[in-house]
Amino acid sequence: MVFNILIDNTDDHEKNHALLRQPDGRWRLAPAFDVLPTAQGLGHQQLRVGTDGHVSTLANALSECAAFGLGLTAARAIVKEVSRTVQGWQDAFLQQGMSAVDVARLAPFIDREALRAEREKAALA
Repeated sequence: MVFNILIDNTDDHEKNHALLRQPDGRWRLAPAFDVLPTAQGLGHQQLRVGTDGHVSTLANALSECAAFGLGLTAARAIVKEVSRTVQGWQDAFLQQGMSAVDVARLAPFIDREALRAEREKAALA
């Protein structure tokens, strides 16, 4: 959810989240899929993120951390790690073979002021 917010993936609907049943009958979260920038700059997610509904902010995501079995300290550590990772998105995309032209097309969305500020604040916390 935090990655979706920071990478401008607003297409985070229920069909993008799944559980896998283990041989012992227990459930585990499936590997992530369909996680990519939508390049729309909407400022809200498809799914409800927290107490402020669909608003694409880290504070909103953190507001419901207990629903994911996380205390605030643990949740902030995850947000910090994801934020630091997303800060290097351009280099990562280029290393995976994305063209510089396509990276430049995504930059206004992923690096727009609101998301960049969220990412920088969390990475330094």
